Amino acid sequence: MRDIVASDDKLVAATFQTPECGLFAAHYASLQRDTGLVVPPRKAFNPAKARSLLPYVSLLEIKEPKLALVRLVGTAIVNRTRIDNTGRNLLDMLPEQSRDWSWGHFKRLTDTPCGSTFLSKEDYEHVSLWIEVVSFPLADMDGVARFILSLSIEVDRQQLALRGSQAMQIGELSGYRYLDIGN
Repeated sequence: MRDIVASDDKLVAATFQTPECGLFAAHYASLQRDTGLVVPPRKAFNPAKARSLLPYVSLLEIKEPKLALVRLVGTAIVNRTRIDNTGRNLLDMLPEQSRDWSWGHFKRLTDTPCGSTFLSKEDYEHVSLWIEVVSFPLADMDGVARFILSLSIEVDRQQLALRGSQAMQIGELSGYRYLDIGN
């Protein structure tokens, strides 16, 4: 695995496992610079400027009570998991025992606000894949951090071809860190 460092002064230098996650963090930092805001508005995210990353991008809208509405899921994520969650509450698709923790995580990203990064192990029929996930908050039209923009990408894409036909199960999380975005 190759480490990439995002070196913008508003983001604490964070080491990532994939070059794409480093590019994603740099793209978020550019949104901060362009808008002059710690939490850029959702409308500042221009997909055309992140075209190579789009297949790995997802967008959640965080609403009370305990609603993490999936607004966007990239094609690579849908192809890997074989599920298009657009328009659904992400919490409903998680194991019962991890829903409260996940909701707390989403609220921390929007309420603090801050970014996060971790590795998620996805177990398939013949292989386990490690997925690197990097997330940052975006604001609504009123400037309230209410969206979470994430990038989820396989650390070793060669393993992806071995996953078989079985549906994905989340195995474990590793290397979990919150990222200072300059708040």
